[in-house]
Amino acid sequence: MQKFLKIFSILFAGIIILSGCRGDVKKSRAADTITIAISSEPKRLNPVFLTDLISYSVSGLIFSGLTKFDKDMKIKGDLAESWDILDGGRKIIFHLKKDVLWHDGNQFTANDVVFTYNTFISPSVATSLKDNFGSVKEVRALDPYTVSVSYDEPYGSALESWTVGIIPKHILQHKDVNNTSFENFPVGTGPYKLREWVHGQRLWLEAFDSYHAGRPKITNLIIRIIPDTATQFLELKAGSIDLMELSPMQFNNKTGHEDLSSDFVKYRAGSFRYGFLGLNLIDRRFQDKRVRQAISYAIDKDAIINSVLRGFGSRSTGPYPPEAWYYNREAKSYAYNPQKALELMIEAGWKKGTDGILRKNADLMSFMILTNYENKENIKTAQIIQSNLKAIGIETDIRTLEWQAFRHNVISKHQFEAIVLSRAYLWDPDIYELWHSSKTKEGEWNFLSYKNKELDMLLENGRRAITIADRQRIYHKLHELLAEEQPCIFLYNADLLFIAHKRIKGIITSPAGMLHNIAEWYVEQ
Repeated sequence: MQKFLKIFSILFAGIIILSGCRGDVKKSRAADTITIAISSEPKRLNPVFLTDLISYSVSGLIFSGLTKFDKDMKIKGDLAESWDILDGGRKIIFHLKKDVLWHDGNQFTANDVVFTYNTFISPSVATSLKDNFGSVKEVRALDPYTVSVSYDEPYGSALESWTVGIIPKHILQHKDVNNTSFENFPVGTGPYKLREWVHGQRLWLEAFDSYHAGRPKITNLIIRIIPDTATQFLELKAGSIDLMELSPMQFNNKTGHEDLSSDFVKYRAGSFRYGFLGLNLIDRRFQDKRVRQAISYAIDKDAIINSVLRGFGSRSTGPYPPEAWYYNREAKSYAYNPQKALELMIEAGWKKGTDGILRKNADLMSFMILTNYENKENIKTAQIIQSNLKAIGIETDIRTLEWQAFRHNVISKHQFEAIVLSRAYLWDPDIYELWHSSKTKEGEWNFLSYKNKELDMLLENGRRAITIADRQRIYHKLHELLAEEQPCIFLYNADLLFIAHKRIKGIITSPAGMLHNIAEWYVEQ
């Protein structure tokens, strides 16, 4: 399930909040059920079409890949019990687990793996994830439990690419995979199967008795869609929610309540996402890197970390997490320096008018910042940015959109000037899908429309590199280049904060997300 931290830009739709009242909580909670709050509804569940964190998180409970990440973000087997890497990385032989069943009782085989790959790359399938598998030349079944994957050239992220959820050939082979009907009745090999989806309200997932890694100990997962944080807080006090992500303010303040501290446990994992100010680089005002660097210098990132994150984060210098082996600690950092910012703007040809706003010929440095209204962190971050930029002569307005509308305008249509958003770290250095110049079409993940030939070359060479030493050298250079170019303004690394009822045991914190090992959780009464 963690693979989609690599495939696409993970965009956060909001923050969830819960609370509890001791007397009612203990009476109302079923022993075999936990309830989770999310702030927006999954768009798709079919692994072929996942585009955001919430869809990925729910889909990952239903579908399994050949491989998966462990709690330390290292690759291990899932549907594949082992593999052999041959011909200098140009071939991988996957040995599949036997007796794995689909949720409908049919046998999982190598043919399902081949079908999944062919679906991803089919020109008739409208997915933005076609390049997920790298330079694959051929995927074929050697026998029912052996898959051979051949590559035109070595692909450094090959094992990571196969964490993608495998889909069932026997159900989808004669159907239009683009049709969303499969979303309402998905069939996977994961720990949970979808029992019911009441759109706009909830999803009910039920433990799969024949799950290949052992039946989950918690039978029912009720995933409730609650966009409004005030409503979530009422649900918290009513004792009808067990698990949720917390904002830094909630982590510090709300969980200090006596009832909460005695009935719930707070969890904190290492940095797993970063916040950024994205600029639409089709706009000529943002195409000079001096302008982007000036904007970066003008923003007080420490103020954002201290005020918005309440100290649960650190400055970001690029799209890699500080804990990762490919993170470059020497990458350029832009400390708050409004004077330097103004000097760079003047150097780039911008001058203040009588109204104090920067101008260059017919262009006015005034633009709209979009963010999603469900995420209070993003709104507060945008407000700090607005104040900082005004101090050097850049005028901005802030507009909030509901998440689905935001996603349509920004990702699908590229209709924006600037955005404040969060992305999940990929936990693999291959960020080809996010930054390569070939990925700037509508619906693709380089929606900032950044194009740089040197970066393209690094991304391509990184995919071909096999050894850790070669990959580290390439991705250190890539990190350095993005820090210098500031194709987006990297703001902060944020910690993962969440809370769960104390009766839920077995939770292991991981940057992979709060549902990382949910199939191993159990309830203690």
